[in-house]
Amino acid sequence: MSSDRNPSMTQTNWDLIRDAAGDGPTSRASLEQVARRAWPAIYAFIRASGRNPDDASELTQGFICDVFLSRNLLEKADQTRGRFRTLVLGSVRNYLADMHRRKTATTRSPKHGMIGRLDDLAERTSEPAGLPAITPESAFNSRYVATIIRATSERLQRDLLAEKDEAGWEIFRLRVLQPSLDGTAVGYDEIAPRFNLTKGACAARLLMVKRRFATLLMEELRATVDDPTDLHSEVADLLQLLQGS
Repeated sequence: MSSDRNPSMTQTNWDLIRDAAGDGPTSRASLEQVARRAWPAIYAFIRASGRNPDDASELTQGFICDVFLSRNLLEKADQTRGRFRTLVLGSVRNYLADMHRRKTATTRSPKHGMIGRLDDLAERTSEPAGLPAITPESAFNSRYVATIIRATSERLQRDLLAEKDEAGWEIFRLRVLQPSLDGTAVGYDEIAPRFNLTKGACAARLLMVKRRFATLLMEELRATVDDPTDLHSEVADLLQLLQGS
């Protein structure tokens, strides 16, 4: 993998996937990036399938080690060029079916040793009390969407702050991200005075930032789908979480 690509920490693209499955000098780092991107959605699927948190964490670790590496899922992803999300979802479903048939658990370790800090990632997987009854597929897709939106938002924040556009970021955070997280939105009456802007100027700034967010989101997804129809459908699924802002 070319060293000048510098993929984001949570970005999944075909070069990164291929490198993670290889034996090159950057394979371990690529594996960690892919694992961090996939872990929350995989864990959510397994947890919603009825496993307790400890078992779900162990099975998630096993899936990443056994399927991502030993079964060459990453190369299969490159061959199919379909939605990476769909491929992982089907694979984790099959993995659980396989594990159900296996009566004796075995210790799993990737060929380069345990993935650094992956256990920390498992410990940080948030799990609100009183989880609603949802299907494993819904849990997987919800977490997958949230992970990509978070990654894109972090990239947007870095770009805007580097350009000294704190107002643009804060308006987007308060009017789009915060409502999607806890359902509360800050009104323009409160935001505008902070940056010496009119309400109309705030709304115009938000529109520009949302368009920029959509562009970054497309870039995050473009490397994981091949069919333009799939790409636009994937974007629609992700942006649905941000509706109502």
